[in-house]
Amino acid sequence: MKQQYKYIKVDITRHCLIITLNRIKKKNALNPTMITEIQNILDSNKENDTIRTILINSSSNVFCAGADLEYLNEIRQFSYKENLTDSQILMSLFQTMLSYPKLIISKVCVAALGGGCGIVTASDIVFATKEAHFGYPEVKIGFTPALVSSFLIERINLSNVRELFLTGKIIDAHQAKDISLINFICSTNNIDEEINIFIQKFITETSPQSIQTTKQLLYEQTHMKRKLEEAAKLNAKSRMNNDFKKGIQMFLEKKTINWN
Repeated sequence: MKQQYKYIKVDITRHCLIITLNRIKKKNALNPTMITEIQNILDSNKENDTIRTILINSSSNVFCAGADLEYLNEIRQFSYKENLTDSQILMSLFQTMLSYPKLIISKVCVAALGGGCGIVTASDIVFATKEAHFGYPEVKIGFTPALVSSFLIERINLSNVRELFLTGKIIDAHQAKDISLINFICSTNNIDEEINIFIQKFITETSPQSIQTTKQLLYEQTHMKRKLEEAAKLNAKSRMNNDFKKGIQMFLEKKTINWN
């Protein structure tokens, strides 16, 4: 019997495992259950030799709006240990994606923000529509983008990392491509066709075992496991400060936050 998931849809088409984020009413906001579902489907297909690529997309026009508001309300009272355990859930998913033995592609239409942009950044190849926009607005609400910092620095230059992280600015698809955050920009009408062409070319021209060893090499050469583990600790620690608690409170109340 095909396994049912609460927040994602799963399909296998030829050599591609398609993971569709499907929490439409919440704009695909991440919570532990959703993250764990993505983790589980990746784990269960890691040794499946018929699958060559993973495609992560969305069933709505929002890829992922970031953190879940209801869950943010819960973590305000978390202890350091609880925050560390929580941070390690997303850390594990990033570790899995970055070391995964198959090519991971993200398809982004409209918004990929915060943790959602982290999933995009942890992907190997990113396709986006012209309407897409990206960003890490954590500092605006008292968060620290600790986990994604570990691998965003490996993807784009440090100057751009600083600007994105320290200002929390949102950039459009063309800006994202200019700094190498994404790989391809397509129209809404032809993005699926472009992805299919790319996948067919990829599975024809590349060795599965070489992809596996190359991804493992890139993961180990950047010491990513250790970096993410340290980032998870910093993330948990930063959640204990007053700015974090104030930011969540104001954000949940939909009030403008004045940090002056």
